Amino acid sequence: MKANTRTAQRLRPHKIWDDDGVASTVGTIMAMMVFLAALSMFTSQYVPVWMEENEASHMSAAYGQFAALKQAVDMQILAGTIQGSSPVQMFSPVKLGAEGIPMFAAPTPGYLSVYRSDSYNNVSFSFNTSAAVLNHTANAGGTIKLYVPNRYFIPQTLAYEGDTLILKQSDGEYMKAMPQFIVTRIGLDSYTISYTQVDLRGDDSNYVGFGTRGIQTTLRAVTTTTFNNLTDEIGPGNPAKNPYLYFNQTTWYERAWNSSFNQTLSAAGMVYGTPAQLAAGTVDYTIVSTLRPNNDPIDDFYEVSVRINPNVVSRFTLTVAYVEVSTAEMGAA
Repeated sequence: MKANTRTAQRLRPHKIWDDDGVASTVGTIMAMMVFLAALSMFTSQYVPVWMEENEASHMSAAYGQFAALKQAVDMQILAGTIQGSSPVQMFSPVKLGAEGIPMFAAPTPGYLSVYRSDSYNNVSFSFNTSAAVLNHTANAGGTIKLYVPNRYFIPQTLAYEGDTLILKQSDGEYMKAMPQFIVTRIGLDSYTISYTQVDLRGDDSNYVGFGTRGIQTTLRAVTTTTFNNLTDEIGPGNPAKNPYLYFNQTTWYERAWNSSFNQTLSAAGMVYGTPAQLAAGTVDYTIVSTLRPNNDPIDDFYEVSVRINPNVVSRFTLTVAYVEVSTAEMGAA
């Protein structure tokens, strides 16, 4: 008789797969990947384009505001000349920086500065009187400057100095608004010249940020003098022993000033030459640019000297305007 035996068997656990849970996890991961890809595309493609448009739009607006500032000063000079009274006040807003994109790109700040001695303009010449040869010298200076270190658009500087509007960027300097320097030919070798100096006065100031600053200009005085008797004789009041009608501009924007002077004089028909040719009397004018020492390791500071043969100038009219500059935040008391 056989014994009744049982074979013990181990019970293995039965795995139950939840297909819905797997699909949910995979779907979440895919959604996150799509979101991150879209976010990456937005930040790497769309944000730079958006910010470039913001910065370009701001520079366009700032240029318009600086043009309005020059126009305001020109209108003050005109009003002061016609009315013969001062002071005449005008107000010009300037927006410092460009708007950013919330959470994605910070705004771009701007640096606004007003410097009494950042540039210097000198006019000097000798003229005959009934008694003797005398020298006349007029000095002016000052610069209002906005520098915007754009990160997506081209970094640019706008400067108002010597009644000009200058744009500076990496590829050069451009005089967007010329000075009041008018040369007219009235004969075979005879010219009339009129020139306006603007002397900016007030305390030096610097501002950085994104808001809007107000620039108030006050015309304190304006004088206009006409000379019909320029000479190349050197009078006792001419310490530089300069026999020419002499314009001297110290500036950070040498190429803009040099080009402006040369363009105006040559367009009127004057003949350009070297200093030696001018001394010999074979040309009408020369322009010499000299590098001046400064503490800026990047930008160069120049002296642009224009020398004109006074014997070809039948009449010279010089206007000097004294303008006080003050700044304040828009809305501030």
